[in-house]
Amino acid sequence: MTRQIRDKLLYQNKEYYLNVELLEGYFCEYPNKRPDFEVSCTALWRGYVAIFKIKNDELLIDKIEFLSDIDFNVVSLKNEIFPNNKFEWYSGLIRIDDFRGEFDSEPEDGVFEYLQIENGNFIQKRVFDYKDLQHFKKEQYEYFLLSEEVEKIYDLWRRNNENGIVNKDELNKIIFNNIMEYTQKVYV
Repeated sequence: MTRQIRDKLLYQNKEYYLNVELLEGYFCEYPNKRPDFEVSCTALWRGYVAIFKIKNDELLIDKIEFLSDIDFNVVSLKNEIFPNNKFEWYSGLIRIDDFRGEFDSEPEDGVFEYLQIENGNFIQKRVFDYKDLQHFKKEQYEYFLLSEEVEKIYDLWRRNNENGIVNKDELNKIIFNNIMEYTQKVYV
């Protein structure tokens, strides 16, 4: 599998490559907003690269460039799709620490840094050691299961699990293992 070109985040004069695709949830909810270019690239299945930045305590879309043709030319449609720059749609945790690696690994000697964003507003930077992160994830998961937010995940899996391969217990294990990506609201 070809490694995908990653989006970036600029925060406190430092550039971070993201292991998550912040815009994909937006384009899933608003598919008519995604430009329809008939171009494919094995290193960029989503068809675009985005650069975000935190400025004045807001998550802004600094740049979004879409592949427009087979010669790898790009076109910027940021102003057409996000005219006010602020990515108000996004809420969640963005991991920025140096221990992420390619797959957001969690070494026991790591220090884990997350930016908490709510409706495009930077709330705070959270820093955890391994033990504190595991405790946070467990509490976050327990609150998440009580929230309305979990129903979105259950509905998605119901629609994509026609053969019943994944049952609710297995799905809850998947949610637990990925709670930092599934969470839009921070409960803890």
